[in-house]
Amino acid sequence: MKVLVDNDVTKGMALPAVIIANIRSGGTFLSHCLSNHPQIFCDRDESLHHLSVWHTHLTIDRVNLLYCLTHMAGWNVSMCKLVYKQALQPDVWAYLAATKPHVIHLIRRNVIRQAVSALINRSVRSGFLSTPHPAHTFEDVPGIKIELTPDSILNLARGLFALDRQVAQELKEFPHVLNIDYASLGGEGESVKRLPAEAGRTICSFLGVPYHAMPCDLKRINPQPLSEILVNWQEVLPAIQASEFAECLTEDGGRKTERRRKKK
Repeated sequence: MKVLVDNDVTKGMALPAVIIANIRSGGTFLSHCLSNHPQIFCDRDESLHHLSVWHTHLTIDRVNLLYCLTHMAGWNVSMCKLVYKQALQPDVWAYLAATKPHVIHLIRRNVIRQAVSALINRSVRSGFLSTPHPAHTFEDVPGIKIELTPDSILNLARGLFALDRQVAQELKEFPHVLNIDYASLGGEGESVKRLPAEAGRTICSFLGVPYHAMPCDLKRINPQPLSEILVNWQEVLPAIQASEFAECLTEDGGRKTERRRKKK
């Protein structure tokens, strides 16, 4: 069905919104999906990153850039994605706290999977892994095998969890916040071709736009069980089992079930 979009700029300002996401929590996938909604402008880039197309081609400070990206004319909603490191910059957070846009807070409850994904990404960027491996891709890529120490995984998982709690606490001062879990975007496992309908309807309702299917061809990176990714899995497994994240991972036919760590 062909969708007609009335982008008459005289009919009012777009609703400002942002995705605030922890690293490796599906923020890029979600922003790609939302950008395919006919009434939503959502920048697909990591907009405030110093190497983004905006900063490499424009001379503009990040607060004014954020204002522009959340006030695009001709759309019902205008938004972009911010990872925690960008959102928590003092000037950026002060702007967000003063203007209070609609916030989609995206986390990944399975922080062990999240930590492993982030450590693989760091290893590739640092040159520790010689095998080319993208952070995001539209093409199928072979699974990677790597050795990561139990301490590196658990320490990063604790840091990711602490950041989630910090941002969630800060966002209590915002009137419009929607908390979304990575699992609701399709969870661990094979790639999905679109934003799942339930999550899409929830987000569209939150942003005040009608629901539309939102496709995305991004592929999941390393969806296989950790036992197939970590060559030293027999060393890592008992360390996780003895940690506060013992219930974070369970295997079920080669798939991962997401659970939050136990509350103390």
